[in-house]
Amino acid sequence: MDTRVISWTIEVADINTQLRVGIWDHEREFQPIRINLSLRAIAPAFPDTIEDCLNYQPICRWITEEWPKQPHTPLLETKMRELMTFVFNFDARVEWVDLAISKPTAISEAYGVGIRMALSRADFEVAFRQSVVAPSVVRHLNNAVLSL
Repeated sequence: MDTRVISWTIEVADINTQLRVGIWDHEREFQPIRINLSLRAIAPAFPDTIEDCLNYQPICRWITEEWPKQPHTPLLETKMRELMTFVFNFDARVEWVDLAISKPTAISEAYGVGIRMALSRADFEVAFRQSVVAPSVVRHLNNAVLSL
């Protein structure tokens, strides 16, 4: 067996799910959400079995079947963090994630409105797992910047 490894990119384009997310009263109900996900993972250059590859099927199943079971949250940014956490926890070989989440029905004049973030595993760890700044401090800093 060849033991060389390379960086593979896995693309999941336009996967649809239903989530309860948003600040408006009607967004407490399920609404369509569109996900575009790109993952980079280290895996064998010459895979022999699915175990050698990054299997995208469990990630897609979580997005469409398990994630909708989460309670309502007002911010799409929270959902972004949830999905990034799931993907990085899913397989230690994932080294980078580019994720876009959109609400296709949020504005009738647009194909969708959403957010996008691309992070390495190391940047994710710093940004979301080792948060040492209290949320109230972040709000204060954001307000100070906005008032400039």
